[in-house]
Amino acid sequence: MANQTKFITSHRSRVKRANEARARSPEKISIFDREAYVEFYLLEDIVRLYKYRLEREQKKVVETRPGRIAKERNIRKFMAIINVFTAAAEIAWGEIDSGNYSLVWKSIPESALMLAANSVKHLPRLCSIGTALLKVLSDESLSAEQSVVEFDEAMDRLEDHEANVRTVKGLPSPAEVEAIIREANSVIAEAEAFGKSKTRVDPISKISDNV
Repeated sequence: MANQTKFITSHRSRVKRANEARARSPEKISIFDREAYVEFYLLEDIVRLYKYRLEREQKKVVETRPGRIAKERNIRKFMAIINVFTAAAEIAWGEIDSGNYSLVWKSIPESALMLAANSVKHLPRLCSIGTALLKVLSDESLSAEQSVVEFDEAMDRLEDHEANVRTVKGLPSPAEVEAIIREANSVIAEAEAFGKSKTRVDPISKISDNV
């Protein structure tokens, strides 16, 4: 555990870095303006985390078609996050460099970003925050928004393709597969409950009888 990397650093550690940057700066930076550095470092943390997750996903070995689709979906999601937050970080640093600290610390929702950044299930929320952040920081956010739109459209195309393949080949839908699995689990549990009796339940034959 000691060797684990903490990609999303704590507010306290980012304040420490900001104080060091403030001490090195030839110009005076107020306590309030210091927050621009604190929140810029959070953007850097998010980019670093998703670059790591992207690299790990790209190296993942998959053998099945569903596995390949899931891998491609994750790669596209992670790339969208990286693109949006890299752009946001670059714009934020430009504002810091020009002394426009208040725009940065007023624009970046630190708490919301920290809550959404770590969990993959919050990726849509994280992407929405990043895109909204770009709108505030710069009017030139069209390219970032476009990358998110293309990402969403690509996911829709993948799902439509899979639905078409299932229809053509007569394969069950994900909902039907889940129903079959639930039925199987129920029958297996029933068989285990009566495992000590003389009459043994054959789960497979019972499922066949119910079909």
